[in-house]
Order: sequence, then structure tokens, then C-alpha cells
Amino acid sequence: MRPTIGVVVWPNGSDASAPLVAAVREAGFAPRIATGLDELVDLSSRDPDGIVLICAARSLTDALVACRRIRELADGARSTICVTSSTRSGDDEADAIEAGADAVWSAAVRTSVVRAFLARAERRARSGGDVIRHRSTRRTSRVRVTSRAERQFRALFDNALDIVSVVGESGEIRVANRAVQTTLGRRPAELVGVSLWELIHPDDARLAHEMLREALADRGVASPITVRARHNDGTWVDVEITAQSLLDDPSVGGVLLHARDVTERMWVGAALQESERRFREVFENMLDGVVQIDEATQSLVQANPAFCRIVGRDRRDIFGLALLELFPKEERATIDEHLSGARRVSDGLRLRHEDGSIRYVDVGTSRMELSGARTLIAVVRDVTARRETERTRELFLAVVAHELRTPVAVLRNGVDIFKSKLATMPAADRDVLVTVFDEEVDRLTRLVGDALDVGAIQAGSLPLHRHRVALAPIVSSVAARIGLQFKATATLSLEATDGFVDPLRFEQVLANLLDNAWRHCGPATKVAVTLAVEAPFARVSVEDDGPGFPRELRDDLFERVFVPNESPTSGIGIGLWIAKRLVESMGGAIRADVSERGGGACVTFTVPLEPPPA
Repeated sequence: MRPTIGVVVWPNGSDASAPLVAAVREAGFAPRIATGLDELVDLSSRDPDGIVLICAARSLTDALVACRRIRELADGARSTICVTSSTRSGDDEADAIEAGADAVWSAAVRTSVVRAFLARAERRARSGGDVIRHRSTRRTSRVRVTSRAERQFRALFDNALDIVSVVGESGEIRVANRAVQTTLGRRPAELVGVSLWELIHPDDARLAHEMLREALADRGVASPITVRARHNDGTWVDVEITAQSLLDDPSVGGVLLHARDVTERMWVGAALQESERRFREVFENMLDGVVQIDEATQSLVQANPAFCRIVGRDRRDIFGLALLELFPKEERATIDEHLSGARRVSDGLRLRHEDGSIRYVDVGTSRMELSGARTLIAVVRDVTARRETERTRELFLAVVAHELRTPVAVLRNGVDIFKSKLATMPAADRDVLVTVFDEEVDRLTRLVGDALDVGAIQAGSLPLHRHRVALAPIVSSVAARIGLQFKATATLSLEATDGFVDPLRFEQVLANLLDNAWRHCGPATKVAVTLAVEAPFARVSVEDDGPGFPRELRDDLFERVFVPNESPTSGIGIGLWIAKRLVESMGGAIRADVSERGGGACVTFTVPLEPPPA
């Protein structure tokens, strides 16, 4: 019994299918006309042994999609598919065959060809044969009706997003899928017979040769490599290639290459590395301390050098340390609020340094997610110096205000006496008042000068006029002048030398030290001044045989304001603080020790002999 062969025609929106439909009818068949792609696929699924005629006159792309859709059906391998095109070319025919077509005809196909082809299809349906011989207007082709698995493999091969190709042992390309057009801008047919080494950047060719040798030697998958492949427009594309030898597989008989475009990944990776490098530079060089805290354990994970300096610990000692351990008990309630998220900023917290001292810090915390884990970032700013400066300023202003009252009151009373008793005042009394006025004005001048110096030092605007000057005459002059005020004489041991100093500031430092020695210990105190050369510095020492400095204050002598006593010759307690800043601004250093002459105090400062290098 002659089986009925169904014939479906899809015009694909083109009038060029009319001759084809007429030829089918003249051959004795009543074709069903599909109005769209979905209907075509549906009709094919109902009659898997039928013949599908697709017109590609308007769009070859749509025709290829239709071929693939039919082959993807459960029984799609049983259908016979013919594609007709009015603009046939070798590439179009190859694309159609690869997409699943059994034959490619001219749009003006003759009725005899259609009749013979349909008759052949009937015989195939009766015998179950897998071969169809058909005649087109230009050539005779032999097309094997492939199995469903083979067609699925072909569809995967053609539509893979990555490049899949087979090369010979010497690197010649035998076949490539369509991804080469997307990645390298080349049609697959153009690469057949081309050497792989023509596509690889010369600098990367050695790496590719090693990969191919590895694949051939191991008969397995070689380690992946990343090389630059030449795009059709002359640019280079970063691709990651793996190679597997399938020489023993008769269906392949070569080396299977899998290439993936990693240009964007490489760019993102490079950008990420650059971002991490910049972040690390910022992290490592921030003046503020930054520490990462594990939110679950509340322990420190990593810290930058600034944080390590603030707490006085090495990075190795930081890891695993609990944040609460760094703060006194009085501050831990505030730190708990930071850890719980109830507080983000705190000012002036006390932090315990490794040496036992207390530092004042401002703390800010924020939460973020790093590598999928919640973490707490704390920024710690050391404000100890700022607090000390503020405390010094406040105490200094209080002392200045206290000290100014005395000379102002004396001057006020003296002026009142002058006004009321000037006419009758004896000459001796007038001389006494004038002397008092002179001393109090000097005192006011010193107070105002110290106040101005403190302000200039703290503002960083202290004027300095350094040049080379002989130091011994200055030391002699200052010692004589200060000794005259206290009716005392200093013992001098002076080595002739020049120093690179501001003469007025040098005098100010020495006068301050001599004034301290006699004022606090009394005029009877023996004071010795030594000037010696200790290249590249000149050393000046002021020693006395008084009681010396209290041991508990020795480390703070140059850093704190001392409240003056009630002596009319007392200053405002800022002298050593100013002396230290003046000496350091001239490039020297100052220290306090116990005198070897009698257990009193010895204050030594140095100044440079030569100007600093340019």
C-alpha cells in the first residue's frame, strides 16, 4: 500500500514560493501552507515523516532557524527538509546543510525534480532507508539523514558561545564553529586550512605550542592558557584555550580546541587589581589608624601601620586581639555601643598604649560586607597631642590671666600714688616708684612675649632668622645680664665656636634656663654654663647645685605648663615648653639630667654648627 507523504510549504512571507507550490501540485501532492514558523513546527511534529519545503527568498536566517527548530523535535530527524533560495551561494548551501536541511534548491526548481524527489521520499518511507539522492538545478548531492543525537551535537557545536574547533597535529584548522565570527570576526569556512599560529600573537606562540605538545603527549586535556588571538580588524582578543587530543577518535581525528573570549574578564581583573593596589596604598599610608574587626568574634582581623603605632603593637600581635582589651574599663560601655551598631562616632576616648600610657582617640565605625562576610571597620585618630595642646593652651591662658593681674595692679596703684602725691613726694620715693614701674613693665613685656611666642609656635608661624654667629660672646652677655637681675654670677667655660642659629632665639633659650636656675633655687645657687663643640653641634649646658627637678616630673619638663609660685620674679610656667620648641626649630635638641656638680639640675641643649643641606 502506497503511504501518504505529507508536504508542508512555508512561504516565509515571500511570493517567490508560488512556483514551488505549483510544482508540488503538478507532482500530484496537495501541500499544506504554513502561515508562520510556529505553525510550520507544529505541522512537522504531527507528521514526522513528511517533507518540509521552506522558501528562503526573503530571509535565509529565518529558514535556518526553521531547520533547527524542526530537527529539535522528538522525531525531527525523520523529516525531510528542502530549502529553496533565489540567491544561492556555496556558503548559503553550507549553512543550510549545517542547520539541518537535506537539500537546497533554486527557487525556480522544475516540476520533474520535485516529482522525482517526492517519489524518492515515498520509497524511503516504505523501506526505512537513511539515504536520499536528489537532483537540484545545478548539482547532484548525497545527504545522509543523521540521527537525532548527531543533529543535537551539530546544533550544540554550531550554536556554542565559545569557539570550538579541530586542528591537526601541526596546527592547521580543519573545522570551526560559528563563534569564531562573533569572537574573531571571521567566517568558519575562511579558517579551514589556516594555520593556528597565524592567529596567535607572536609573543604567545611558544605558550600555544607547548599546550599543543602537552595535549598530543598526554592524549588528554592540556592545561588552559590565555593568549592573544588576532581579530579580523587587526586588533587582539584575549582568549583562554584548552586542548584535548582526539586523534584516536575516528569521528574527530584531531585536537579539539575550546577557546573562550576573556578580554572583558582580563580587563575587569586588571581593573580590580589596580583598585586593590590603590586601596592597599591608601590603607597602608593613612595617617589615621584603620582596623578590621570580625563582627562575630569582635576580634581584630587586620590593621594598618598607623593603628599599630597608636596602640604600640606589632601587626602579628594585633591579629585575634579583642577590641575591648585596648580600652580601660570606663570606656568599654561606649565600645560595646560601637560593636552593637548603636553608636558610630565617639570623641576623646581613652586608649591604653602597650607601654601602659593613655592615648586619647576619636573613633568612627561602619559596617560593610567583604567577600560575603559581615565585618566592622573602625577608624581611630590619635588626638593625644591635640588634647595636650588644648589643655596647655587653657592652662596657659588661665596662668597668663592670673599673672597679669599682679603687674597691672602694681602699675595701677603706682599711677594713683603719682597722681595724688606727685607734688609732695620726696625724690627718693619717686625713684622707688619708677624702679617698680620699670620692673613691672619688663614683667609685662615678658608675659606678652611668651604669650605671643606660644601662639606663633602652635600656629606654626614662629619667625626665625638663622645665620652663622659666634656663640661665646652671646653666652657671656646673657649670663652677665641675667646674673645682674639676681645679683649673682655664673661660672663660664666657653669654647670659641660659631653656630647656625637665630641669635635672638638662642639668647631667649639661654636666658630662660639661667632665669629658671636662679629664680627657683635662689641667688646663692652656684650656676655653671658650658659651651663645647660636639660636631656637628654646639652643646650648651646650664648646671646648678639646687634641689633639682622632682623625679616624677622629669619626663614632663618640656611638655607641660607649670603653675608659677608667688615669687614676684616668677614667670608664667611656660619657659621650658617654649625653650624646647625654639631649640627644635633651630635644628637642635634639649634634655634635662641630674647635675654632676652637686646633684642639682642640668639642662643641655644643642644647636647646629652648619646650615642644613640644601
